[in-house]
Amino acid sequence: MPEIDTIEDLEKGDKRLFSPPPPKPVSFIDPGILKASLSAYDKNNFVSFLKSTFGEGLTKEAVEAYKIGTSKARPGANVFWYVDERQRVRSGKIMLYDATTGKRDKEFNSWSHSRLKLDDFHLKLCFFGDHLLKSNPSKIVGIVESEKTAIISSLLFPDLVWLASGGKGNLNPYKFNSLKKRTVLLFPDLTKPGDKKNCFELWSEEVERIKGFIPGHFEVSDYFESKATDQEKESCFDLADFILLNNWSPKKERIEALQKPLIENEIKTNEGHEANDASTKPFISEDKDYISQLSFENGLLMNGMGYPAEWDLSASYTEKKTNDFIRMAVKNPNLIRLKEIFELE
Repeated sequence: MPEIDTIEDLEKGDKRLFSPPPPKPVSFIDPGILKASLSAYDKNNFVSFLKSTFGEGLTKEAVEAYKIGTSKARPGANVFWYVDERQRVRSGKIMLYDATTGKRDKEFNSWSHSRLKLDDFHLKLCFFGDHLLKSNPSKIVGIVESEKTAIISSLLFPDLVWLASGGKGNLNPYKFNSLKKRTVLLFPDLTKPGDKKNCFELWSEEVERIKGFIPGHFEVSDYFESKATDQEKESCFDLADFILLNNWSPKKERIEALQKPLIENEIKTNEGHEANDASTKPFISEDKDYISQLSFENGLLMNGMGYPAEWDLSASYTEKKTNDFIRMAVKNPNLIRLKEIFELE
């Protein structure tokens, strides 16, 4: 086979086959890093905003469901962890919100993998909230742009599983692999009048392309696009803006059912005391025996809150007997089944 010596050889139409380089494997972050961020919520502006707007109970529900973390990158910063449907941590988007208004600081945005300075890290994002799909197999899925909007929508409309694309241009077929055979409603942000292509049009085109090879029912809602005023479009409103500005609130029954404080004794100031150390307080149900809540999902041993049980090995709230059982069960999944059959303690 003759060699190609110059660019001109290529331009003349040399028909040789070129093998593209193999795709890089997707990189993941140690789940222990995510777990370590699930504390210090009194220093987390976004969580403070949720608490002042929706109350302690609903905020605790949102924090647990979406694994909202706290970051030291900036005072008050939070982490939106991107965890896929197999519970693997893709990365975490670090953002800063105003604790009172809930408005985002647009001058600050970072990623966990960048701050960790991981070598040869290949980021490939899933939808934010993908980890909730397996535990809600029959629910309709709602997709919005921002992580904040997905979280707020989940509190008002819990009958849907709410995901976020992370931006207007972040729809792609790869992400939709987790949504095969699901019913999916997409709610794009409004776009300023006069923009060359608004988000509704962009998402409609992307979804039509995705429909060609991903089975499922996908529909882009034009509800806000058709009803919004020019002023609302000029402000690029999204679903969360309509919820907050119109004072929509969750059903009273939900609020009353979720009254347990997010962090007990949070107002005490003796931070060095173990009882007031937020990092020692687990986001797991303590109403039942810990071991009885363990289960296997997609090859991973999960605790009662839907987190990999291995994350609890380094925690101070699990006893040595529990840690030993977790280690054994990870190596031998049949232990879980045996415990169910023989009611082992």
